[in-house]
Amino acid sequence: MIYRLGKKKKLTAEINVVPYIDVMLVLLIIFMVLSPLLIQGVEVNLPQTDTTKMSIQNEPLVISIDAEGQYFINIGEEQLPINLEELKNKSSIIFSANPDIEVVFQGDKNVSFDSVAKAMAAVQSVGIEKIGIVTTGYAD
Repeated sequence: MIYRLGKKKKLTAEINVVPYIDVMLVLLIIFMVLSPLLIQGVEVNLPQTDTTKMSIQNEPLVISIDAEGQYFINIGEEQLPINLEELKNKSSIIFSANPDIEVVFQGDKNVSFDSVAKAMAAVQSVGIEKIGIVTTGYAD
């Protein structure tokens, strides 16, 4: 039998962080690829104005109007096609559940203002007062 005297091997307590960095980088790449896909709403060409950002405490109710004048209500991740009478009824239900609801309109720049004004009047008729219009800033 051979006995080693003198040198004892000390244990080292180290954490190998390389696998954690690899996992973090993979997750970062996944979120970078998926984030553009999470944008919701109907594709509209917004008019350009000199705007300031509005402060929103709660998520607003978004009503989109496409170039053909069709109305869409965005509830969660769904874009539901809707007519003016249904818009008035659903707005009334949503307003009764949340009286502080904010409604924003996304109107395509090629749609007539008459379509936007009718939608705004339908929403205002149920008592909603916090109404806005979404635009884009000028491209400098």
